[in-house]
Amino acid sequence: MEAKTLLGKDPQLIGSKVDISIVAGLYKGQYPSRLEDGDGDVWKLSHPFLGGGLLPMYRGVELKLSLNSDKSVYNVTGSVLGTVREGSVVLLVVKVSGEVQKLQRRRFVRVPCMLDLEVAPLGFFLDGRHGWLDGVAKDVSLGGAKVALKGNVTSFFKDMSRSILKLPLDDVVSYLSCRLVVVRYMKEHDVTELALAFDFLPATLEKSLGRFIREKELASRRDGR
Repeated sequence: MEAKTLLGKDPQLIGSKVDISIVAGLYKGQYPSRLEDGDGDVWKLSHPFLGGGLLPMYRGVELKLSLNSDKSVYNVTGSVLGTVREGSVVLLVVKVSGEVQKLQRRRFVRVPCMLDLEVAPLGFFLDGRHGWLDGVAKDVSLGGAKVALKGNVTSFFKDMSRSILKLPLDDVVSYLSCRLVVVRYMKEHDVTELALAFDFLPATLEKSLGRFIREKELASRRDGR
């Protein structure tokens, strides 16, 4: 199926979550977005953010897009046409091309790990180091992660329901929007534990994280744990 025919075949994909992947350059990484509108091969996406401002996106930049529905992930390629403002909302205009790759969603077990990462409450101003908290993922699955932060930082997450996770994996940094399921301070260990549920997992990250999980699972079996 050609990318330009996807929305015509399934208009209900409008409003779906999208992961934008930039594969090269200064802003290489993955950024959450949403499909706001589309007509044929021209899609309008909510403009991704970096820190406290809009992610710089220039005409002609090539992108990989992962469109997430309830049962499947659709991977397409595209390039930036520009940005438009509709009311107070800035939208990224992208021209999609080529064939659609359809992937079925899969579930993996949760495995213990020690994966360095950073997390911040969604809504904080993020600029460089400001607003980010260093943490360690104690276990991870394709659905979420348990994160440990040093000290009592529960006040950072007071009245917050969402967070941003900065996850480095396979030399690629991904920014994931997460739902805060649990926030609790463990006094005996002087750590704050977060239970995070991923809003969605980009297909490209799903592949690398799935490989990471399988490697940990095999290592655990070899060790007899």
